[in-house]
Amino acid sequence: MDAMVATAAAVTEKSNADRFQRYYEEAGPDYAAWSSRFNMHFGFFRRGMNPFNREAMLEQMNVEVLDRLHLKPGASVLDMGCGLGATLRSFASRLRDVRLHGITLVPWQLEQGHRLNEECPEGRSIQLLLGDYEQTGQPSASYDGLYAIESSCYSGGSRKGGFLREAHRLLRPGGRLVVADGFVGPGRWHGPQNSIYRKLCACWVIETLGDVEQFACELAEVGFRDIVVERVQSRVTPAVLHVPWVTLKFLIAGVVLGRGKMTRARWNNVLAPILLPFVGYPIGPVAYYIISATRA
Repeated sequence: MDAMVATAAAVTEKSNADRFQRYYEEAGPDYAAWSSRFNMHFGFFRRGMNPFNREAMLEQMNVEVLDRLHLKPGASVLDMGCGLGATLRSFASRLRDVRLHGITLVPWQLEQGHRLNEECPEGRSIQLLLGDYEQTGQPSASYDGLYAIESSCYSGGSRKGGFLREAHRLLRPGGRLVVADGFVGPGRWHGPQNSIYRKLCACWVIETLGDVEQFACELAEVGFRDIVVERVQSRVTPAVLHVPWVTLKFLIAGVVLGRGKMTRARWNNVLAPILLPFVGYPIGPVAYYIISATRA
């Protein structure tokens, strides 16, 4: 019986990985409409910034994560779910004498990331790997800093235990982990919100977003300390407000003008950001957080 359960779990895991790869292979190129640099995440707004300059806010999110890593010269860093490597290239333009690495499960992202790295001097020293961030196969205590920008959500369960256990194993004592992502925070679902949330997760090929309280508990249980949980929804909202305009432009180019076939994955990539405000703070419990911690 145990063997049958294990086999079923392995088949499910492979199926999920296949759907994830197919989603990003089909919808990944569409992120160019969001960011010319392929920053595949939301932005961070600080007072004095131009809220109409989306790319600057996306770049500021990279800066916010970098600041919380507390890196020293000679540090080794891993992006756990690096996409096309935009954040790593941002780090490379700001840092010297730091070793930068990224891992992705999507062959298309790896191929395109290598191409983009070759096109800019700061990207040529970045090492990108194909693999699963829950089972990297890399030696323990290999890194001084780890981060995940809107990729920890793809780990299974609301506690994201597989992701956090591997992060703890890979970090050296005193190393830092920074996660920027959407989480289910305190609050209750109202009316149809739970159904909308499930559809949102299906669109983004996510089992479930992390539960922020459970995630923080899991951090402590696997061996992290100095855990800081910051709800930064108000900082992210100015970038979120760009979604309707970018979506409209994309639909005109992709549907009205017929540039490329609109697959299910591409439609889901359009639908998910539209659904997000219906379950997001303040009317729903989903909110954006930056969570940082130190490996004991």
